[in-house]
Amino acid sequence: MKNIDLNQSNLLNIVLKFFLFFGIALFPLYLFDSGSIQISHFLLIIFSILVLITIGIPRNKYFYIFGFFLTYVTFVNIFYIYYDLYFLRDSNIRFLKELLFLIYNFVLTTSLISYFNYQKKFNIILYGLATAILIVSFSFLYKFLMGINYTRFTGFFNNPNQLGYFSVCCFSLIYLFYRNLHISYNVMISTMLIVIFFSILTLSKAAYISLILCFMFAIKPFNYKYSKIVWIIFLLTIIFLFLLFFQQISDTSYYKRIINLPNEEDSSLEVRGYLVYFNANFLQAFFGLGPKNVYSIHGYEIHSTFAMILSGYGLIGFLIFGLLMFFWILDINKAYGFHGLICICAPSLLYGLTHNGIRFSIFWIIFVLSIYMSKEFIKKNKKT
Repeated sequence: MKNIDLNQSNLLNIVLKFFLFFGIALFPLYLFDSGSIQISHFLLIIFSILVLITIGIPRNKYFYIFGFFLTYVTFVNIFYIYYDLYFLRDSNIRFLKELLFLIYNFVLTTSLISYFNYQKKFNIILYGLATAILIVSFSFLYKFLMGINYTRFTGFFNNPNQLGYFSVCCFSLIYLFYRNLHISYNVMISTMLIVIFFSILTLSKAAYISLILCFMFAIKPFNYKYSKIVWIIFLLTIIFLFLLFFQQISDTSYYKRIINLPNEEDSSLEVRGYLVYFNANFLQAFFGLGPKNVYSIHGYEIHSTFAMILSGYGLIGFLIFGLLMFFWILDINKAYGFHGLICICAPSLLYGLTHNGIRFSIFWIIFVLSIYMSKEFIKKNKKT
């Protein structure tokens, strides 16, 4: 990596902050079809290219593990393309879309790792996140004031699940900024309630169930003498309000979706795609079925990050990706403890059980940002 002082390189610093801010702030604006490159993707890739050219490529365990995972995934895709061309005289490159998104997120992750090696101030992410939440809030207020009816709220996204995952990612970022003293406890609680409200409006069970569960841990203040007492009071208050308004809550579609969860067809392991892996032969169980075979067997995308990796890239691919997540979990737990682990890592990991979120770029921003903010958190605690 190049030895560059971003504080001295003022113009470069401003340009990088510009693209990073708007890349995050405009993330809720989906102007093109799902699966297409959106405005924020263009801005973030420009940021990534500039960082990698001016600062260079970082060398740490996350870069090597993610790079190894990408190399392995690329190998699996190339093998199945060659197999189809040579034996079946047929190939469909549309199944390379997953690989292209993974390459994009690898470049973004690598550039963020490189950038945060030199830039220790994270306010630009906070401002971008606040702007993005305001954009979603504007969409809600506009539809509410105009009397526009909707079954599932999407904001400016193309479908409600995208907004659901965005809310999940916002939750983790909000807690992360709170633990690093960028925002107050009251601001954290209020903004978390806003994103939980968004997730409920989407009717995405994976989003609002995971957020409500994690919120129970987030409400415990970490730097207050009587934090356990405050936590217990909050929990008892929530239980009391739930019992008090149970009749009204039980009549809502959000509550009914939770109660009917065991009976819903789209919640079964088969529909989510968990059983696809068992169609693999011995070699495919280790090396993967490949994206095309997964789609051929299941008929559509597997609705699980982990099941998609296991089925598409086998036990080897699953273990490599699992190692990447394992080191992330260890670093977050080391800095923030169990409560921090639940509030930062658990929301997106729980969501990933029933939705494929590996190509969602905000997740990778959380991934890198949490790693570097945890390092800063540990350094500050050692000084004090």
